[in-house]
Amino acid sequence: MSRILEGMGASAGRALGPVRRIDWDIPLVPHRTIRPEEVDGEVERFGEARARALEFVSRLQEETSRRIGSFEGKVFESQAMMIEDPELIEGTLSYVRDNFVCAERAFDWQVLEMRIRIQESAHAMLVDRLADLHDVRVRVLSHLLGRSDPSDLVTEAEEPSILVGSELPPSIAARLDPQRVLGVVLSGGSRGAHGVILARALGIPVVVAAGAAIQAIEESDRLLVDGRTGEIRVNPSSQEVEGYHRAVAQASHRRERLQSLAGRPTETSDGVHTVVQANLDLPHEAADAVRLGADGVGLFRSEFLVIGRREIPGEEDQLQAYRAVLEAFPEREVTLRTFDIGGDKFPLFLSLPPEDNPYLGWRAIRICLDMPELFDNQLRAAVRAVGENGNLRLLIPFVSTVEEMRRTRESLAAVYGSLGLTDSGIRIPVGVMVETPAAVEILDLLAPYVDFVSLGTNDLTQYVLAADRGNAKLGKLYDPLHPALLRMYKRVVKESARHELDLSVCGELAGDPVGVAALLGLGYRKFSVSIVSLPEIRELIRNVSVKELRRVMRKLDRAESGDEVRRSVHAHLSDRGVLSEPAPVGLSKD
Repeated sequence: MSRILEGMGASAGRALGPVRRIDWDIPLVPHRTIRPEEVDGEVERFGEARARALEFVSRLQEETSRRIGSFEGKVFESQAMMIEDPELIEGTLSYVRDNFVCAERAFDWQVLEMRIRIQESAHAMLVDRLADLHDVRVRVLSHLLGRSDPSDLVTEAEEPSILVGSELPPSIAARLDPQRVLGVVLSGGSRGAHGVILARALGIPVVVAAGAAIQAIEESDRLLVDGRTGEIRVNPSSQEVEGYHRAVAQASHRRERLQSLAGRPTETSDGVHTVVQANLDLPHEAADAVRLGADGVGLFRSEFLVIGRREIPGEEDQLQAYRAVLEAFPEREVTLRTFDIGGDKFPLFLSLPPEDNPYLGWRAIRICLDMPELFDNQLRAAVRAVGENGNLRLLIPFVSTVEEMRRTRESLAAVYGSLGLTDSGIRIPVGVMVETPAAVEILDLLAPYVDFVSLGTNDLTQYVLAADRGNAKLGKLYDPLHPALLRMYKRVVKESARHELDLSVCGELAGDPVGVAALLGLGYRKFSVSIVSLPEIRELIRNVSVKELRRVMRKLDRAESGDEVRRSVHAHLSDRGVLSEPAPVGLSKD
């Protein structure tokens, strides 16, 4: 019988294969003392090791930019900065000169000090910075100890396998071969870690935060990994393996069929027109979205431009990224979400005191409005990216007051003026991301300041139910189909229609077949989903009747739980041959 472990989905997709454990740490650094006359030699050794590590990182950045994309290559900028960090250098040299220890021991002590300070900072991004620091530590020490490069680990596998380890350093991730590495399971890590970002760009399924339970996974085991839900099945049964292969074959057939239908509209069986757009994390993903028939981009996350950077991204860098996606979707909507940082995404250029609850703290539009040097750069790049044919929209996250939308409009007006566009016809539609209970309650007051509404089910679920979406213990409570949320979804439909605001859904619920069916029954007609979910969601919509789903949802007006809603909708879809898998319990929390 298979054993089930739970983590957090970080890169969508499913994988089946044998285990290959990876440990890229190195043995204990020897405590070797030196004589005073050896100090200069150790200083020189340390300088050479740093130079070689810096050369490797620079070369890896170039290779990654060429192989995956220029923006993915930028994740190595933070490592280069760490290697040249004055504090790291001077601290190491002080240990050598003052304590007469060898360069490797001095460097290891200094890294340990930095690690402790990062951990004590309590910033939500510490996991990601620690992964980079660990990568730098292993690389420099490998040079000092004369060991082979640890990233060679990923090229030694004899057969395709699933990597299992504690974390995924960028230097390892950048060398992953999707033909040899079927998936990755980590005990720690986060969705925003640099190594995970690279694996996601390569299309490799990843599960993070699986905890100490993965220590029981052995090299002789086989895993069935779901990078969307975070589920890990150890030694799956023959029926589970058969189901996996069947799902892979169906997905392949579905992709081929949908590519032939890519230019056709997505309509329900009773003729109701819908729009299915793509969520993008990185510019290069636009090509796959186009190939799979996405009706534009409903959520283009811009955080890749800031995460891991020590300085505010330049206007030209942003302009290049935004134009790349607009050119992939000429004249179709591309909805750019302004920087949604804070919470679990803190760039290195933000120097912040610890927050007891960063998800309820200084984040998203609050940061942008307080930092015009950050926000204005993004607004200027967005306006310039539109050009003559671009159809760009701006989506403002984490709004809870009318004042935030009013000030956003004022900032945008100032940008128009600074670019000499006061009298031109360029005006970018501005929307509000409804992901706080306050935004739901005051949607009528926000309406005069917005052109469209995007329902963000992830954070809204978290805040309405007081359940941290990253806490595995609250998985059953974190339910986007909870009756309280269904009532809010209906209210958003009603208010959006009353104020003639274009309405879409961009949260994880839009990528869940049962969730989409429920939302169709509540009146939603526009969805933005992950690229991997595009084929499944478009196919589902073509095989359901809005009239029937409306009737199903009306019967659930008095449902007492999300599970009751999920079972009823799933049963309806199964009865019509749309779904064959067992009713799901819970969704991805990423």
